[in-house]
Amino acid sequence: MDHVLIDTDVILDLFFDREPFAEFATEIFQRCESQEMKGFTTPVIISNVYYILNKVAKHEVIIEKLEQLLA
Repeated sequence: MDHVLIDTDVILDLFFDREPFAEFATEIFQRCESQEMKGFTTPVIISNVYYILNKVAKHEVIIEKLEQLLA
């Protein structure tokens, strides 16, 4: 099983559907969900994602999305 560090940009590619990288980000998260690989992140990465998302979304929505992501 591969282990990957999922950084801020990959998470933002997924959340904002940023092309051309959104497809790759989706594939990474799908592989993690199906346990083909194990994804890791850090508290700093989550803080950075929250900070950036806070500019475009409400706190409750961001927390919900981050909880789904980390589940």
